[in-house]
Amino acid sequence: MKKSLGKKLCFVGGVLISIFILLNIILTYFLMIPFSTYLNEKQMKKLVVSMTNRDDYSDEEFIEYIEQIGEDWNTQVTVVDEEKNIVCTTKVGDYRRNALGAFTADMFDSDFDKLQQGKAVTLTKSKENTNRIDIKVIKKIADNRYAILSRSYRSLQNATQAAIMFDILGGIILILIGFFVVYCISRKLVVPIRKMTVTAEHISNLEFDTKVDIKSEDELGQLGTSINRMCRHLEINLEQMQNDIESRKRLVRNLSHEIKSPIAVIMGYADRLKAVISKNPEKALQYCEIISDESTRVDMLVKEMLELSRLEQQSDDLHPESFMAGRLFHAIQKRFCEENIEKNIRYMEEYNEEDKLQADYLLLERAIYNLLRNAVMHGENNGMIIKVSGKRNGAYYEFRVYNSGSFIKEDDFTSIWEAFSKADKVRTRGKRQGAGVGLSIVREIVEAHDGYYSVQNIEDGVEFLIAVKG
Repeated sequence: MKKSLGKKLCFVGGVLISIFILLNIILTYFLMIPFSTYLNEKQMKKLVVSMTNRDDYSDEEFIEYIEQIGEDWNTQVTVVDEEKNIVCTTKVGDYRRNALGAFTADMFDSDFDKLQQGKAVTLTKSKENTNRIDIKVIKKIADNRYAILSRSYRSLQNATQAAIMFDILGGIILILIGFFVVYCISRKLVVPIRKMTVTAEHISNLEFDTKVDIKSEDELGQLGTSINRMCRHLEINLEQMQNDIESRKRLVRNLSHEIKSPIAVIMGYADRLKAVISKNPEKALQYCEIISDESTRVDMLVKEMLELSRLEQQSDDLHPESFMAGRLFHAIQKRFCEENIEKNIRYMEEYNEEDKLQADYLLLERAIYNLLRNAVMHGENNGMIIKVSGKRNGAYYEFRVYNSGSFIKEDDFTSIWEAFSKADKVRTRGKRQGAGVGLSIVREIVEAHDGYYSVQNIEDGVEFLIAVKG
């Protein structure tokens, strides 16, 4: 049977309190009397120091002083000379005999050399039969003057026994109170943990409707906040993962459809080629060109898909470098003019050559040129105008690619960035087909640079905008 955390806390709390009480009883039994004796000796030494270097130890003022010590501190004071003759004392018996007791006299004689050196001599004596403890301190306080302080405790052992009994009784009460306090504290700790456990169970079942009710800012409150934050992130990531799965499925279906068409064309013309290769060489050559074009289209499609997959998986694997805008625009212009030299296209540029960028040069060039190819593919056939511009916008650098001619429905402004989008098919109907993933690659490159992208219809054409941070 599993023990709850609350019961464990109560048990541990009770055990700890019991250990502390037992330890207190042991310390009281073994150390109370020695410790009390030590404190008394220390206090008596301070008192004897206050008596040193006086002018007269037998005047009324000093006698009143030592009598006050006797009343306040339960300490008897006797001042003697080297021959142990009493100068003054608070002990009536010593007054009458004018002599020290045998025990004190022996102590004085045996430690006389130490006294001459100015040291304080102490001795504690316990009398078992009378249940009394005597504490004596002797110290030289002036020339030919020695102070003897003594205290007697007849009930120190009884006090120790009483203290032990009190510790036992108080310990029982403390255990009960401590158990109640620990129980209340454990409930305060366990109840939120149980709620967090329920929330965690819901999260493990992919149910994100349950949240932790946070009522404090301590560690439990921080844990609850972390669980709620984790729940929100998991919910968002799960939704995004589901969308990605659907997008992948759609991409696979569209890719299969895109590949199926050229393969069917290749197979059909290959069969025709068999029939005419010997009878009509010119027709056979025409079929070979069609097969070659469709094969090139499939090859381009596969390469574009591999490139898109690589960008999606390695979006953080950039190689940023610092370069001037003029370098990028000159390279793009040269490549564009070489590939479209026979087409009636008016190419325009607008940028500041002194603008400086920090980005992955090759990927950025690829993104802009994909937009240019997209513009050539979807623009008007005759007299097309293409304009490429660049401008700094705070921490971002914006590129705009405009082409005259075609328009895009506003409803398709988002979907056109997806691979094999329907909007792309509508715009290219009757024109040379591309691979269908060019804008998807552009999107991945821009997102890898923490940028943004958009498209809009302006005047008599379409303008694409991409921006990269750097």
